[in-house]
Amino acid sequence: MDCVELYTDHDGHSAFRTIRVFETGAVMFNGVAVLLSAPQPCESVLVHEFDAGYFLDRHNPPARQYVVVLEGELEVSVRDGELTRRFDEGSVFVAGDLHGTGHTTRAIRSGRALVINLRG
Repeated sequence: MDCVELYTDHDGHSAFRTIRVFETGAVMFNGVAVLLSAPQPCESVLVHEFDAGYFLDRHNPPARQYVVVLEGELEVSVRDGELTRRFDEGSVFVAGDLHGTGHTTRAIRSGRALVINLRG
């Protein structure tokens, strides 16, 4: 599965790139062939609820995170708003810009996101 990752570039700025996560392979599960990925360890899982207009100024995540947007729509910006991506219901992105200038997050529509902190 491909998804967007926020990362810190060589100049110390947060940036976007597409990465491949969750390689899947066919396995038999109760007599049915399904595609599954290998498990990935996580430190914690939390639900983040936000109202439309919610804004979190420039920040870095506390740990590498998968963010799964369950409801609503988030807008993430880097480089003082020069580059912006929107993530709506069903989107998955990786917040991995642990150092540097960071990113901003704004809620376009209220909703919830599942935030999965990965082990480093």
